[in-house]
Amino acid sequence: MQLFSLASLSLRPSIILSLVLLAFSSQANASNSSDTAPVSPQFEPVVLNEFIDANQLSAKMIEKQQRLMLPPSTIQFDATLMAPPKAGHFSLVYDALNLWGDGDMPEISHSAFVGAQDGRVIAVYVSRSAAQQLKSMPQDQLTHFYAVHIYNYAKGPRLVVIGAEMIR
Repeated sequence: MQLFSLASLSLRPSIILSLVLLAFSSQANASNSSDTAPVSPQFEPVVLNEFIDANQLSAKMIEKQQRLMLPPSTIQFDATLMAPPKAGHFSLVYDALNLWGDGDMPEISHSAFVGAQDGRVIAVYVSRSAAQQLKSMPQDQLTHFYAVHIYNYAKGPRLVVIGAEMIR
């Protein structure tokens, strides 16, 4: 089921983000009724350790503690939840998203750590709804994540996890 194609939209990125969240929600509900849910074309599949390598900052930017703010883009990947989501306040994520528009934004209420297949661990922001999903999932088990890439910093890409599902 294809809800829409991001490439065909000429909307502000904040509206695109809202639509992607809606599409993901619809897809997640549909996947509950089917054992073979199709891969969402709105989320580019990536290998997390390769994505981390491809999104490193220059040594000069790292030295100056700078971030590279990016237009939000959606990805999906397999990783391991290393620690349960932890509640917090994350104003930087809203600052990053506000650069691209002032539309509806997901509520980012948690952070967590996910592990790539090569053993590296990155911190991720987690939406309120995804935090509820992740709290019921076992740690240290390969999980399929849906996320929005919002900026790069010294430790690689910074992602907002908006959903996850167990890999069977």
